[in-house]
Amino acid sequence: MEDIKGPLVKDFVMVTGDFCGLLEQATKKRTGELFGELQQLLPLLYIKAAGLPKPKYCYEEVPATFVKEDDYARIHDALQQKFELFNGITGMSPGTLPSQHELVSFVMAESFADIYEELKNFLKLYEVGLPQSMNDAVWTCRKSFEYNLGIKIIECLKSLHTLMYNKERTGSRAIQSDDFENIPDEEKPWFSDDQEEVYGDDEL
Repeated sequence: MEDIKGPLVKDFVMVTGDFCGLLEQATKKRTGELFGELQQLLPLLYIKAAGLPKPKYCYEEVPATFVKEDDYARIHDALQQKFELFNGITGMSPGTLPSQHELVSFVMAESFADIYEELKNFLKLYEVGLPQSMNDAVWTCRKSFEYNLGIKIIECLKSLHTLMYNKERTGSRAIQSDDFENIPDEEKPWFSDDQEEVYGDDEL
């Protein structure tokens, strides 16, 4: 079982922790900032997951899960709000059917939340620290990567790329360059104090 504590697994654990932590803080991130960080993390997730060892499964029962419905819903709803900004959604009147843009935002949020759920369950099980639980956490995640998780990571990156670089987007707004820059606490005026004294407030 030495492989489950080796550098390949440790690297994956670190990137997984970064990804889950980012989604948990999504509401505190500017949208462009969030998308930029996800764009960097998704390829790393794929690469590190592809390098996971293939241990034998120890337990007969299904591994424990830790992500609850409320946890999943919170991540999904936070991400959907971010995606909606770039799909031209301004809100729905009661009784109206969802538009194509809303469906796209919902599906994208669902895909990211699905990845979060799998990876968070992996982290929690691995962090139990028992050799058997760590082994089965790696086994489950590796198997999921081969049949499902890997494809979801690729599809999410593809969707995110389209969202960020589609120059023909006609939604409510496009990603602004300053979405990716640090915003100072107080913006200095473009004019000097001397100019303000000369021109006065009305002429500025």
